[in-house]
Amino acid sequence: MSDYVPEEVVAQILFRLPAKSVSEFRCVCKSWCALINDPTFISNYTHFAIKDITSNSQVILRHYDRVNSQERFTLHHDGISFSPIKELDLPFENKPDSFNVIGICYGLVCLLDYHQKGLSKSVIVWNPSLESCVRIMFKFTAANFESVHGFGFDPKSVDYKVVRIVVRDHFIIGVRDAPRPVVQVFALKVGSWRNVTTGDTSLCRITVKTPQAYVNGTLHWVGYDTESHHVAQGIQRRLVLLAFDLREEVFKELNVPDELKTDELAYGREQKLFIGALDQKLALMHYYTQWYNSPSYDGCCIWMMKEYGLGESWTKQFKIDLRLGLGKMAGLRRNGEMLLVTRYNEELVSFNTVNRKMQKLGIYGETWSFFLDTYMESLVLMQRINGVLKMPTPPFNSTSSSKAHRGETSGV
Repeated sequence: MSDYVPEEVVAQILFRLPAKSVSEFRCVCKSWCALINDPTFISNYTHFAIKDITSNSQVILRHYDRVNSQERFTLHHDGISFSPIKELDLPFENKPDSFNVIGICYGLVCLLDYHQKGLSKSVIVWNPSLESCVRIMFKFTAANFESVHGFGFDPKSVDYKVVRIVVRDHFIIGVRDAPRPVVQVFALKVGSWRNVTTGDTSLCRITVKTPQAYVNGTLHWVGYDTESHHVAQGIQRRLVLLAFDLREEVFKELNVPDELKTDELAYGREQKLFIGALDQKLALMHYYTQWYNSPSYDGCCIWMMKEYGLGESWTKQFKIDLRLGLGKMAGLRRNGEMLLVTRYNEELVSFNTVNRKMQKLGIYGETWSFFLDTYMESLVLMQRINGVLKMPTPPFNSTSSSKAHRGETSGV
């Protein structure tokens, strides 16, 4: 370390620099290398970025480019305009229509690779800042099993966790006379799958491929109880939110707004309530139709939980008329406008909810593929020794990779 600049000052400077530059600064001298590789420094770098995330104007956008048949991840400035910064290079094979985004959390992107054949599958945890990734393997015991996944950050153990809930025949948890679900957690610092006991709590069902939301150290999915009631138009179910606390690794249920507590499945229509996180708060996107046999949704209401865990704090923030040619909501911008996908040509637009004006962004892709979240720099997945992932125990995980190296960890 320089004789003129204290180590603490150097660290404060490095906290404000891009992760890739900081990683490369390990070559400056041995003392810098030791500082940057220190797990405490990596932990502090992450905490500095998390603290600054509310003022961060960068977002990461994923969509599937059907013209070139490839996944695209791009960085954008979410300021007055939604201007592109750069396209991100994937450090793994970019196969057509192969990945499902499980979640994006504090600088890491978690993807499910469902292109693989057979019973063996994998989850990819990717750090775009360093162009590094780790592939986490898992295997089904039979062909009629699938998984619901979640990804988030555990503030108690200061670690990232992948959650896998094994489902059978497209349904999960709480079916009478059905086997108890298998819930597994993969912590990056531990580097292996382990089973989690769900207890005797009667949990709700959730469907395969339902999206997750990470808020307050907890993963959330939309679910419904096992008791269904037949009505004139179809089947009626009670909707709830299934939550998994990453700190204590326990399940709990949260209430949805009273207006949304029942869901009618008419004419085989799929669930129309989707969960997300907007402005670091739990949000629900409720798509509805005026007629049961309508070929598309007529509108969308956005609900936000103002105080986490308090059902009475649900507030209807927005109501959008989708008959204007708008479709799926991709995210909420810092200026209050919504990012929506048009129905007719699947273009991403910025929609002003006050004057109802739309700004075309010139980004086209499959409607289902659009995914938006806040971007931040991270040094996690940085250290690698002889090509093997290194997960230091205290107090934060870090594992490295260059674009030319990949890590694989097996799990069943």
